[in-house]
Amino acid sequence: MRKKILITGAAGFLGQLAIKYFGKSYDLILTDRKDLNQKNFYKLDITNFNQINDLILKEKPSIILHYATEIFDSYNKNEVIKNNVYGTLNLIRSANINKSEQFIFTSTFSIFEKDYNYKVFENEPISCKNYYGLSKAESERILLSSEDNLNIVIFRCPVIVEKTRVDRLGVLFEFLKDNNTLWILGNGDNKIQFLSAIDLFEATEKSFLLKGKHIFNIGADKILSLKETFEFLIKKTNSKSKVKHFNKSIGLFFLKILSNLRLINFIDYHHKLMVSSIVMNTEKIQKVLGFKANKSNADLLYEAYDYYINNKNDNATGSAKKPKLGFFRLIKFFSKI
Repeated sequence: MRKKILITGAAGFLGQLAIKYFGKSYDLILTDRKDLNQKNFYKLDITNFNQINDLILKEKPSIILHYATEIFDSYNKNEVIKNNVYGTLNLIRSANINKSEQFIFTSTFSIFEKDYNYKVFENEPISCKNYYGLSKAESERILLSSEDNLNIVIFRCPVIVEKTRVDRLGVLFEFLKDNNTLWILGNGDNKIQFLSAIDLFEATEKSFLLKGKHIFNIGADKILSLKETFEFLIKKTNSKSKVKHFNKSIGLFFLKILSNLRLINFIDYHHKLMVSSIVMNTEKIQKVLGFKANKSNADLLYEAYDYYINNKNDNATGSAKKPKLGFFRLIKFFSKI
């Protein structure tokens, strides 16, 4: 008998990919506050307990994949806390009442907000100041302190990259495509971890039989520095772009001004990410689940770039859609080789 899975945030990037992956072997129940023209979809708001509880009571899912989240794009602190924390609280409460078996939560490495010169383990103290990271950390606390009859797995994910969605990395692709200078703040020796969505789903499926409560770091293990990654992309794509360095302090100062004026779609956390190293240790997930990510950071970026170039006329959301460059258009103009 096929198990039934409830997917929250089904209309989002991760939710849509999850539908394709898990729909082959499981019966899916989908929910989002946005409209979605798919089978077994329920439009509702998870911050409304009665709505989500009525759905779980009716459908009785064995497994809940909680992907619904308010992301960095929101400048509204209350919306981030409401959707990410209270939404999770409602879901876990209903899951316990209706005796679901497994609750899978996608957390983030954005709970860490420092420049780490070592790999971060699962027991590393939270260091974030951004609302998104704080909301995810609080959601983790809620889940880990919930009743013991529900099995809970938390995946701490780095930047999730898939060929059909790159988000702000589309700006990088525009510079690379048109042979513009690729600017790096500082020396570029910092490392940022990525993860394929498909790798996340494979690990998720392996976790369905786990008992108890678990937190796993997950991400690519082959990670080049930012400078090495740019050089890899230039060589792989036969671009004529060159890597140049810009003073880190001055660059961060100007980025902060541009963000405050909302001339670029970045917040302070994104600026820190450009100059910091955040790589999570994945030994635990390898040992417990026997899982190791298949693709490196550089491979994921190249696949996304290749898709971007070859699907420029694709109207779908994601990396196939030309990004809104905004102020970066001016920087791009002055970055011609």
